[in-house]
Amino acid sequence: MANSSPNIVIVGGGIIGAAIAWQLTTRGAGVTLIEAGGIGLQATAASWAWTNATAHNPKPYFDLRAASMAEWPRLAAAVPDLTYVESGTLYADNDRFDTEAFIANHTAWGYDLRPVSLEQAQQYEPAVRNLVGPLALSDSEGAVDASAAAVALATQARKAGAMVFTGIPVDAVSVDGTGRVDGVIMNEAPIKADEVIVAAGAETPRIVEPLGVALPMNAPRGVLATTKPLPRLIDRNILLPGLHVRQKADGALLAGASFGGEAADLAPEQIAQDLVARMRTSLTGAEGAELDHFSVGYRPTPADGFPVIGRPSKIAGLYIATMHSGVTLAPIVTRFVADELLDDRRDPLLTPFGADRFQD
Repeated sequence: MANSSPNIVIVGGGIIGAAIAWQLTTRGAGVTLIEAGGIGLQATAASWAWTNATAHNPKPYFDLRAASMAEWPRLAAAVPDLTYVESGTLYADNDRFDTEAFIANHTAWGYDLRPVSLEQAQQYEPAVRNLVGPLALSDSEGAVDASAAAVALATQARKAGAMVFTGIPVDAVSVDGTGRVDGVIMNEAPIKADEVIVAAGAETPRIVEPLGVALPMNAPRGVLATTKPLPRLIDRNILLPGLHVRQKADGALLAGASFGGEAADLAPEQIAQDLVARMRTSLTGAEGAELDHFSVGYRPTPADGFPVIGRPSKIAGLYIATMHSGVTLAPIVTRFVADELLDDRRDPLLTPFGADRFQD
C-alpha cells in the first residue's frame, strides 16, 4: 500500500479512532469514520485524561508513552480547538506508588520527575491538605479535555475530506472471496475499503473475533465525579491515596478513586458522592463542593494490560488499535498507524504491541 491513496474505514470514534482519521486524511487517504454513539462519548468521555509515562510501566511501554507525551504539544498546535495543558503532576499517593523507587527508576530512564519536600509541595499546591512524604513532582505530565479533543480531531478530518457517521453501529467486518477484509457492513449495507481499522475500545473483540482473531479483553469500570465550578484551587494533577483530582478550565474538579476499576457492587452515584466527600476534606476551598455529574466508562484493556496496535497475520486488510491508555498514546499512535498503512513502515517502538501475541 506504500505510495498509494487507499480507502480506509475506521470503526470507533473515540480519541484513538478520531486521531487516526485526522492523520490519515491529512496525509491523503480516503477515510470513513464510523462511531456507534457520538464522537468521544464512550470510554474517552469517562477518562481522567492524564498524559503520563508513570510507575508500573516496563521499559518498552514507558518508551512508547514518553514518546507520545513529547508529541502532545505538536498535536495540540496542529489541530484547532484541541485543548492540552502541560500542567504537571504532584505525586502524594504512597499507597499506589513506591515513590522513592519510582523516582530512582524513572529518572534513570530520563523521565522528568523529582523529589519534593512537604514544604515545597505546600508552596506549589497550598490547597492540598494532609500531605505525607515522600512526594514527587513531574512538570511534563499534563491533561486533555478528551471528548473535546476527539470532536476536534474528527471535525478536522471531516474538513479534510473524511466521511464521518455517528449513531450507527457496524454490524460486521466483511471479507471477500479470497479471505481478505474488504470493508464493513453498516445498517445491512456494505461499505468497501482497502483496509479496516478497528479502534472500538471494549467492543473490539466482538468485531474481530468472528474473523478468527483472538483478543482477550478486560474492561474494568471507571467512575469519575465532576463538581460544579469552583474558584481556582489546584494547578496540577494531584494523586492522593484513594483520590486523583484535577481542576478543569471552567473550575470544575474532576476526580476518580482508582485507575484499576471500581468494585462492581457499588452504585456509581454513591462512588461519585464519596469522591466529592473526599475532595471536600482533601482540598482547602472545596468544603462546599457539589456534585454536578458523574460518568461511567469501561476501560478497554487487553488481557496483558498493554496496547494492541497492528495487523493480525491471520487475515489481510485488518488493523487493530485498541488500548486503555488512549489519551496518552493518541499522538504517537496516530502517526505510527499512518506510517504503517501508507508507507509500509512499522516503528520499532510498536514491536512488543502487535496483534498476534494472543493468537494460538
